[in-house]
Amino acid sequence: MKIILASKSPRRRKMFDELKIEHILWDGEVDENSLKDKIKKFPPSKQVELLAKAKAEGCFEDIKDSDALIIAADTVVALKNNILGKPIDDDDARNMLRSMSDTSHYVYSGVCAVYNGKTVSSSEKTKIKFRKITDQEIKRYIETGEHKDKAGSYGIQEKGGYFVESVNGDINNVVGLPILKLRNMILDEFKIDLFNLD
Repeated sequence: MKIILASKSPRRRKMFDELKIEHILWDGEVDENSLKDKIKKFPPSKQVELLAKAKAEGCFEDIKDSDALIIAADTVVALKNNILGKPIDDDDARNMLRSMSDTSHYVYSGVCAVYNGKTVSSSEKTKIKFRKITDQEIKRYIETGEHKDKAGSYGIQEKGGYFVESVNGDINNVVGLPILKLRNMILDEFKIDLFNLD
């Protein structure tokens, strides 16, 4: 079966590769910035779902292949319901990490699939507690450059994981794709099992 991943995230691609889910990458884009302005009144869980849906439906409009299973996702970090996106620069990353020190935040991922003219979407939430981190630790972390393309300025699967005291929920969601939620959603709606495509 043809599976198209409508995502430029290297972490999502790696997850698909590790799960041996053969897929094609869609290199198109949707205008996320204008959409974000329209949906900012919604809670983070709804925002990520709408963004994932826009990506999946944008991919379908571009390729117009009803036989393909199109999958898209979007992930944000939220602290006290304020969304922390990808950092603009090192100072922005420093401020984000300081704000999350010794407190809890949430990671939300929206997932969407389009197949045979039907769209299904959902979202997942994971609670993360950071230990108290020092300015020196933040400085050293920023020097690695790992923060640059990550929502909330850290990657839990890399050196950013050293800041994490506890995880309550799906850790794959924090990496950027709640794969079990996605698998169950697609199985329920389309009777396609991503973990057993033979």
